[in-house]
Amino acid sequence: MNAAMNSAVSALQAQQSALSTVSDNLANSQTSGYKAVTTQFNSLLTEEAPGNPAGGVTATARQNILAQGLVQQTTTTTDMAITGNGMFAVSSGLGGSNDLYTRNGAFDSDSKGNLVLSGTNNYLLGWPTDAKGNVQATNPDNVGSLTNVNINKYNNSATATTLYSLQANLPAEAQSQATTLTYTNAATPPVQENLSIGYSEISKNTAVSPNTTTYLMGVTTSNPTATVTGTDLLGTTDVSTAGQPLLYKVTVDSSGNVTQIVDPSGTTSTSLAAGVSSLTLPTFLPSDIVSGGTLSANPTTWASLGTPFSQNSSMSVFDSLGVQQTFPVSWAAEGNNQWLMTVSSPTDAAGANTTGQLYDTAGNPVSSYSYNVSFNTDGTLESVTGLPTGGAPSASGTVAAAPTTPNNEPILSSTFLDGAQSALYGTSQAIVVNLGTAGTLGVGQTNGLSQYDTGQSTPALSVKATSQNGVEYGQLTGVAINAANGTLVATYNNGQQVPIYKIPVVTFPNENGLAPLNQGVYQQSTLSGTYTLNAAGTNGAGTITGEALESSNVNTSTEFSNMITAQQAYSAASQVIGTDKQMWTSLIQVVQ
Repeated sequence: MNAAMNSAVSALQAQQSALSTVSDNLANSQTSGYKAVTTQFNSLLTEEAPGNPAGGVTATARQNILAQGLVQQTTTTTDMAITGNGMFAVSSGLGGSNDLYTRNGAFDSDSKGNLVLSGTNNYLLGWPTDAKGNVQATNPDNVGSLTNVNINKYNNSATATTLYSLQANLPAEAQSQATTLTYTNAATPPVQENLSIGYSEISKNTAVSPNTTTYLMGVTTSNPTATVTGTDLLGTTDVSTAGQPLLYKVTVDSSGNVTQIVDPSGTTSTSLAAGVSSLTLPTFLPSDIVSGGTLSANPTTWASLGTPFSQNSSMSVFDSLGVQQTFPVSWAAEGNNQWLMTVSSPTDAAGANTTGQLYDTAGNPVSSYSYNVSFNTDGTLESVTGLPTGGAPSASGTVAAAPTTPNNEPILSSTFLDGAQSALYGTSQAIVVNLGTAGTLGVGQTNGLSQYDTGQSTPALSVKATSQNGVEYGQLTGVAINAANGTLVATYNNGQQVPIYKIPVVTFPNENGLAPLNQGVYQQSTLSGTYTLNAAGTNGAGTITGEALESSNVNTSTEFSNMITAQQAYSAASQVIGTDKQMWTSLIQVVQ
């Protein structure tokens, strides 16, 4: 009878525990991420009486943490749900060292932008990323690499331009507008070649009277192996590099008088002979003229050059503060399928004020620098060459020139007056200008610049498309989860979308060994094993869905059935106790 009484009492205790589990499950049937707990009954044995081993029953709670609940969409962008294995990592308190884990993804932003599990003091943890979504932590396998996710930390956005692409057609018919000087070379039989002179405006000075304009004048030869020599009033002879133009900066007043000439070495001529109102232009010769060759007369005045084709455009980019900067660009036809591309110091969008300073490859501040752009006879881009600026050589003795990449792409190298991070030659912030694929005939392409005859009576530069990878200043409008890899992406009112965190999915060798705590969170234990941090969808970890929550997996019908079963078992155990009591009473009466 003692055994019966003990078994019945243990049954009452076990069924009371089972009823408590049912009650807890029903209470949390609407709790996001809650996992229904079941009651496991195990028998007990006793050897108090031979042949009667019955000792009762014990009940333990059994959890199945990774049992999948239904994932339902919500309207909150910071809600998250895991489909598959794994849990979110949270800290107990902001910056807390007690790392906890949960399947509940109902995260809200607090007043400072930290994502916190709704109704708790548990804050979401994640890996900070760079603008390309790459995790910045040096040891991403350690939970110590995680930080509290704060979306206000990235409340503003701006990205500096590092790549600018231009697609445009330069009119082939404009080449004939360059001033041409013909000569006969020394070949057998002799071949007629030419020097061509073109120019483009690079600056104006309205602070003097009469006003002056400064032009960049380029002289080229149709023989790509020949050089051009120029002799100025000072008797200085300058020689170009073969296949490249000889450059002079010429300042002219509003009456057409030349007031200043700067030669390629930087030497300036300003002195006028007595009774002479204007400087005389340099005289030019090609390198391959020999005795008996002929050359048409050199132009000596600015008016004698005529008006070759020249047109202005601009390149608009963004600095590191998100401010728009505009680099004025001029295009001058030089003849011989060559163009002079001149880039000037940046200005504001209206072009009214200078907002920065250009620098050449030697680090010299310059107001402009130029590139020689050559085309093949089929209109494809042949080459782009950075030209000398006339500035001091670099410390290693390298000639100062307009900066280019190893592939001869122009580089916009400048500082900005607004204090933005400098886009300087030799740094990752420098702005590379993509003008298309250059090469010899059959190799060069028209995917950037081209030179075709437009058939128009008035030639004009035709810009087809421009693109650049910078983004202007913008303010945060929201965040969203990239379900593919668990990246938290911030969206700004400038249209930019920037990865700011990657949310890990934490797995354990035995998730059901985690120690449950209040508020739907769990703690690592010796039974669970050590955590593993995974990117969503990798190494067997589940994926993350944004604007969604995992519902409780409690089945109320099942719980009501379990409740009735527990009630009946409890009543039956009570009956056993009552019957056992009557038997004890009868036994005592017999003894008396």
